Amino acid sequence: HHPAHRIQGTGRCWLGVSGRGGRMNCLCYLPDEGPVYDRVGIPEWPPMNPPTYTRHEGYKLIRGYLKRKSNKSEWEHKWAIRWMEVEPPDAERPDLMLAVYKTDLKEKRLNAVSLRNISSVTLNDEDPSTFNVVVGASVYTLMSRDEADAQKWVSILDENIKLARTDRDQPPPDNGCVLS
Repeated sequence: HHPAHRIQGTGRCWLGVSGRGGRMNCLCYLPDEGPVYDRVGIPEWPPMNPPTYTRHEGYKLIRGYLKRKSNKSEWEHKWAIRWMEVEPPDAERPDLMLAVYKTDLKEKRLNAVSLRNISSVTLNDEDPSTFNVVVGASVYTLMSRDEADAQKWVSILDENIKLARTDRDQPPPDNGCVLS
């Protein structure tokens, strides 16, 4: 395992060793406004900033705040604000992952699922700002800031799911680290 090194400059960039062939690579996101918190340290809803995305070794990565609907019972549904991001493969984890954190500080990962295990991602017909992620028998309903953000999440997740299901020995085209 090689630790990631932060690269100084605009935005947030890390330098590390890729799980694909052990090459050195970088991961960069455009600069953002930083975390958005209310007075008690809980992220605000709706977030002021749209999700950010970048290309990394042929993958399109996205990150941002979403609300996740809990299904504790069929009569009670609560929404929790969560930081979610598509994480690229690395030396310890060869799959693209959809990772869930409480905040963008990423102090503790609450959950992560390989994109290979997601069977579908679809916009919700009842509310255009929500979309469903199906993993096995479970359906997770996520809410974005608006319909455009939901469409962006669905589009990027779909693109990555297709790439994740390709042969592991066939890396995606290397587009380097391109900010977008």
